[in-house]
Amino acid sequence: MRKAFVICLVLLIVFGGIAIAGDIIGRRVAQNEIAKNVASQYDLDHTPDVSIKGFPFLTQALDGRYGEIDINVGDLTQQGIRLTDTKVALKGVTAPMSDAMNGDSSKMVADSATSTATIGYDDVNKSAPNNMKVSAAGSNLQVRGPYTVPGLGITRTVTATVSVQPSGRSVRVVPQSVKTGGTTVPLSLVRQAFTFTMSVKGLPLNTRITGVKVQPQGLRVSTTAQNVKLDSLNVVH
Repeated sequence: MRKAFVICLVLLIVFGGIAIAGDIIGRRVAQNEIAKNVASQYDLDHTPDVSIKGFPFLTQALDGRYGEIDINVGDLTQQGIRLTDTKVALKGVTAPMSDAMNGDSSKMVADSATSTATIGYDDVNKSAPNNMKVSAAGSNLQVRGPYTVPGLGITRTVTATVSVQPSGRSVRVVPQSVKTGGTTVPLSLVRQAFTFTMSVKGLPLNTRITGVKVQPQGLRVSTTAQNVKLDSLNVVH
């Protein structure tokens, strides 16, 4: 009796090990194929890191439903805009098992997709009006540009500390304080001239900006989208 129990235990361990190994291998194959597909979509010169969350993987694959797939795209250039440290998180992904294993994203749909990427200030400045220059000042964002006093024709270079707010696929810039030549200027004089909206190019298709964070190297932009097809993650051309 004891011998039979030991044999059963050994068999359970063996088959359990085989199942775990199969789960690990299946997950790795699917991740690698999806990574190749994303690299092709974005025309990357590197292969992104893909992580299919949840255990076991094979159960998700058989159901054709994945809780979360994270994609670390890294750096890429879209529409002439360089995005760095780009990451995408897909929640509630529906995909046939064969498509996931083959990296075919044509039928893959995510309930939601969130992404984050950093856009350098050189690229941010391309959308700023009137030759204004955007840069970080500690944790604040500042805009420097010309201002002409109405009725006097006098032009001065003004530096404004501004707030940034998401606005669809754009960022709304609103001045909070201004100065010129070390002298504080009444905000009411330049509020209109230094309030503007900058479009953010290079974002994934059908996403909207949900957050903007000022960083020394650029603006860290967060986006979200609903009911996303994986083969439409690329930007609008």
